[in-house]
Amino acid sequence: MQYSPAPVNIPLEKNYDSEVCGSIPLHLVNLIQPHGMLLVLDKQELRILQASANTEVFLQITADELLSKPFASLIQESQLAEITSKLGAHANQDKIPFTLTFIVDGVEKSFTSTFLQHAEYILVELEESKPTVQESFISLYQHLKYITSLLKEPETIPQVAQVAAEELKKFSGFDKVMVYQFDPSWNGIVIAQAREEDMDDYFDLRFPASDVPKQARDLYFKNPYRLIPTRNYTPVRLVPVLNPITHKFTDLSDCSLRSVASVHLEYLTNMNVDASMSLPLIIDNKLWGLISCHHKTPKYPSYEMRSAMELLSGILSAQLEARHKEETMAHRVKLRSVHASLLEQLYTSTNFAEGLLEGETTILELFDLAGAAVFYEGTVWVAGETPSEQEMRDLVSWLRRNNAGGLYVTNVLPQVYPHSKAYHTIASGLLAIPINAEQGEFILGFRPEVQQTVNWGGNPNNAIQMEPDGKSYHPRNSFEIYKETVKFTSLPWNADDADAAETLRHAVLEKLMKDRY
Repeated sequence: MQYSPAPVNIPLEKNYDSEVCGSIPLHLVNLIQPHGMLLVLDKQELRILQASANTEVFLQITADELLSKPFASLIQESQLAEITSKLGAHANQDKIPFTLTFIVDGVEKSFTSTFLQHAEYILVELEESKPTVQESFISLYQHLKYITSLLKEPETIPQVAQVAAEELKKFSGFDKVMVYQFDPSWNGIVIAQAREEDMDDYFDLRFPASDVPKQARDLYFKNPYRLIPTRNYTPVRLVPVLNPITHKFTDLSDCSLRSVASVHLEYLTNMNVDASMSLPLIIDNKLWGLISCHHKTPKYPSYEMRSAMELLSGILSAQLEARHKEETMAHRVKLRSVHASLLEQLYTSTNFAEGLLEGETTILELFDLAGAAVFYEGTVWVAGETPSEQEMRDLVSWLRRNNAGGLYVTNVLPQVYPHSKAYHTIASGLLAIPINAEQGEFILGFRPEVQQTVNWGGNPNNAIQMEPDGKSYHPRNSFEIYKETVKFTSLPWNADDADAAETLRHAVLEKLMKDRY
């Protein structure tokens, strides 16, 4: 299996995070999907203020008939006591799950429910549940333990993600499972995938940020998953339309049942899938990526299965974070070792520039440079492949005018300093360490251009197709590979490089002071 998606942090010139897609007020989509029902209760007496129009399907009672009824009239007294006890002891805005029994036409019906307290009301989501045998929990637990053990074995982030995709596909029964990582501009890249053979291959494809706009990304912090059992559904409204307490639409941000924007359903149609489920991968309280599950036909995972997948998304997030920390630490250890050798060489050399550019360890090795130069007291020292001396002097003048004397790092130098396009093949990346910026004294490190090919899932420039009215729009209808060549960029720098550069700068200044006095 291929485990090497393109680097996720390739800098792209265009921002695809659409303001049009991001303008849909998803929290005010006052409709739900029909596989469950929603009740809105007042906080004092737990009376029903609003009900979804499909209650008759589940309870044989219309929404209008339910209004103003006490919720207590629908359930057993013991269950009401449990609800009031837990709601009273639970001050924060986390969902509280219950299994409730309703009597419908003399027959008991079991519902999986979640209660969520808002400042002025309580949201109750209800989905009919079928009796489960005791072994089902044991079976789920055993699967979870097994998958967790497998996720600990791979050494790299792509390998961990691939194992997760394969095992989640087997576990959940979805036709396709993808692990999707966001780049710095919120475009997503599929870094792992498990699929049925007749489904499209999206591995290593990027999808523009407009596919998951900002307000949709924000909602992943409120909902542990997003489920669409089928794209072919008729949305269900709330009765009455406005919340009687707030006199506004009820905020359904936290509701798993919340209906989906029609443009997203059209998007699923264009991908030839009927059902989807997505779960967030959150690392350091930031949305790192998604687990995206697709199915060719309608699919309704049980509450137990969804809860298990929610748990696995957290476990996968932890494993991805662990691998990232391991990779960072390995790089840091290597950097410190080279750094220590270079500093020893620097302090024992008669000339600090020669100490940096000559000997067993050089600044080229420390920062993975193709070339470096030192400008000091009118003299220029160079090592490796660099621009011409005049080109570097012009660059130093630009740095003096624009950088106010601080450390400067970029991996897109030709974009920020157009004159450097003349030598972009050897210097698309720049690390500039000031010694005395006002006098034009710098240590310069250069990284060469690394052209990257980005494979997009469809042309990102056609991700949104506007109607003539300028208001309505449609998603792209083709996901054929669209190749974009990214030029004028080097390999990226990281935070450890910047820290090492600052430490080196202080060491050089200390060396100069020592030699002078």
